Amino acid sequence: MSSLYAATSSSSWDTWFQGLRPLISPEDAWFLWAVILVGVATSIYLEQTYRWAARISGPVLALVAAMVLSNLKIMPTESDAYGLVDHYLVPLAIPLLLFRANIFRIVKTTGSMFAAFHLAALGTILGAFGAAFLFHGRIESVPEIAGIMTGSYTGGAVNFFAIKESFAVSEDLTNPLLVADNVIMAGMFAICLVISNLKFFRHHFPHPHSLDADQEGNQLLAAKHWKAKEISLLDITASFAIAIVIAALSNAAAGIVQKMHWSPFLVAIFGNQYVMITFLSVAAATLCHRWMEKIHGGDEMGAFLLYIFFFVIGLPADLFAVIKNVPLLFAFCVIMALINLVVTLGAGKLLRLNLEELLLCVNATLGGPPSAAAMAIAKGWPKLVLPALLIGIWGYAIGTFLGVTVGRILMGWL
Repeated sequence: MSSLYAATSSSSWDTWFQGLRPLISPEDAWFLWAVILVGVATSIYLEQTYRWAARISGPVLALVAAMVLSNLKIMPTESDAYGLVDHYLVPLAIPLLLFRANIFRIVKTTGSMFAAFHLAALGTILGAFGAAFLFHGRIESVPEIAGIMTGSYTGGAVNFFAIKESFAVSEDLTNPLLVADNVIMAGMFAICLVISNLKFFRHHFPHPHSLDADQEGNQLLAAKHWKAKEISLLDITASFAIAIVIAALSNAAAGIVQKMHWSPFLVAIFGNQYVMITFLSVAAATLCHRWMEKIHGGDEMGAFLLYIFFFVIGLPADLFAVIKNVPLLFAFCVIMALINLVVTLGAGKLLRLNLEELLLCVNATLGGPPSAAAMAIAKGWPKLVLPALLIGIWGYAIGTFLGVTVGRILMGWL
């Protein structure tokens, strides 16, 4: 009898709590944006000030903070104000982050990391196919989920959103999937950090950067990496002007492709606005690299918009509902992330690649350039910060294409 009463009381409490209105109204855009920007600023401050925060990384801090605020009913899970991020800030952030995406420079600067990154991307693709066949019939929209997660675990959250929009998947599925994605992503970051310190892996892989970090004791580099840089009003205006022109041209080009009588597969890929954004951004950065490299501040402004994106995508996340109702999504993401890690380390061992580069590539595929750079900074690998950023940017460039392709292939198979 007591157990029945406890269960009924718990259910009543859950119903009452879920029915509560958030402290800040969804219509109160000023207060919503005040909380978002203060949360982002706090995450950046913590990352650049405290060693523990640098190890977690600012984007993950922003995401977790947003999840806590929404699950405590302080912030609403949905608001028209959040649409600004999806419709405008993300299409602007991608070109800003790709200002340095000169293909020739990436290959030259990253060296063996370029090969290591594609091992991790291959691991993601194999994980997507494996998880899709394993969970077919157990989870709805498996091909779409596999495609979304392929993009997310190749480039990061920006690709997650781009493919989600491409497949028009409902929020009821993508919100819990996003929570599972980011919870597993954060867990894998921690695993990568642990692996980098384990004697077993250091014994079987070359690790020159870790040896340098151990000798120098150089752990807190976030503030140094994001140190004050010379930037002018012309830099700011040129950056946003180029970004918005690329976004506008990409939107128009995608619309033209969608009206062409191509195969549905090609239209789905090349008629995607985000595929077009990355293509035009990389083309501009490669063909006009001398001019675009003179524009300062693109990285910082793009990173700032990306931090805002990380915060906002954490707001719809009902962590308790995901844990209770859709645990299979966690298993789906776990399988993909673990296959990514195993394939990367296994193939990297055969190719005799450095442990640090392999782990950064796993990190870059799962979380994108900010996360990979944050790991390099946190571990005291200063020589790998720029390659980590560049290789993560390359993930942005190919993630949406790979995700849409994997999703379309699986739609034909399953």
